[in-house]
Amino acid sequence: MSDFEPQAQSDPAASTSAQKERGRRRSMLVAAFGTIVEWYDFSIFFYVATILTTEFFGDRTDSLLLTLGVGAAGFLFRPLGAMVFGHLGDRVGRKSALVVSAVLMAVAMLGIAVMPTYEAIGIWAGVGMVFFRCLSGFSVGAEYTGIMVFLMESAGSKRRGLAASWAAANSEVGALLAVGSGAYLAATLSDEAMSSWGWRVLFVLGALLAALMIPLRRMMEETDTFKRLQQAEKQQQREKRSPAKHARSPLLIAFIQQPRAILVAFLISSIGSVSYFLNITYVPTYIEEVSQVKNSGSLALGTIAAVVAIVITPLFGIASDRFGRKKTLAVLMAVFILTTIPAYALLADGNSGVAIFGVAFLAVPAAGWSAVAAAMVPEQFTGTSRFSGMAIGYNVATVLFGGLSPLIATALMSSTGLTLAPAIYATVIVVVAGVPTLFLARNMAGRPLAEVDRDKDLVPA
Repeated sequence: MSDFEPQAQSDPAASTSAQKERGRRRSMLVAAFGTIVEWYDFSIFFYVATILTTEFFGDRTDSLLLTLGVGAAGFLFRPLGAMVFGHLGDRVGRKSALVVSAVLMAVAMLGIAVMPTYEAIGIWAGVGMVFFRCLSGFSVGAEYTGIMVFLMESAGSKRRGLAASWAAANSEVGALLAVGSGAYLAATLSDEAMSSWGWRVLFVLGALLAALMIPLRRMMEETDTFKRLQQAEKQQQREKRSPAKHARSPLLIAFIQQPRAILVAFLISSIGSVSYFLNITYVPTYIEEVSQVKNSGSLALGTIAAVVAIVITPLFGIASDRFGRKKTLAVLMAVFILTTIPAYALLADGNSGVAIFGVAFLAVPAAGWSAVAAAMVPEQFTGTSRFSGMAIGYNVATVLFGGLSPLIATALMSSTGLTLAPAIYATVIVVVAGVPTLFLARNMAGRPLAEVDRDKDLVPA
């Protein structure tokens, strides 16, 4: 990953040796790989939801609803995991938090893979599924945010946008890996084999990927920001001074001293969640419902959206480094507002060629926003509470505007009769959350990390 250049001479990392730079780049590659596993874990559950319904909740009319409810429970545990791992990341280390998170992800997916069925142990099968899904949600509560923090703090000041954008791009790779592996097994196995044991293979694969991350993450280099915080704390202990600010709860520091940063993180992440889940993830469901396209066709269009997102994401990361985060977000906002409703109208047209263009076009601003946010959100915080504050702002937004957006969009279409209701909803959220973001956010693109971490810079730039 040659684009991840060392820090400029004004940065603390400028004087590091070539060996340390190789270790830094290796650590960044390992961190970026983590989002693939996280989003594989997140996606695979929903791709085999109908099978899990029969296996763990029996053949009842409300079984599918129970299974989807279990999936939603994982979302609800993300903020709790964010608080715990955010504190761990700010007090013990970014690397330590990511190692523990990988362990819990591996345990959760392996637990689901080996869990006995409803036929074998009755209601306890469903209880076990709930436990492991909640553990999964808890474990990934700080995965994406922790990885963005690590990449942002490890990259050169002129390459933070590009480096952090790889986390966003790899999330799509994880989703594609999930749908691809699921489709391959479904095509090669009989329906009986897939329902009996094939689905377990998918969770075993996820557990192996998460387990692979454990030794890799243990070899990661801790970020310079956390090292500086540790050195400052040790210095104050030697001088027998009162505890430093970062010796207190990082989460408490974030709420008391950096509320604006948490608000900005929430606003940026709200738009990112709405755009990602409605412009990319929800697209196959929308096309099936509105245009009566077969499932295979809608999934193909969804795959096109994912591929476009993977290709376009790093380009917007580069743009945010070159032109600044705020300017890039302002352009993306304008694209969102002017084109979302027309693009959804193309999806509802029913013409396959037009639908392909609409799907690809919708993916561009959604991927672009995620790319810019990956660096801009952690840049809102100082190092003392960056992990904690960002984890809370991001995960609360993901619960409210990510997991619930497809449900809200479908409910709006049903209640209003408007096929463009999802596009209108997304546009409103972009305006309501985007305008204050441009006024409140600080633009730290290109500035040395030591400058980003200074308390005096916690005002809009």
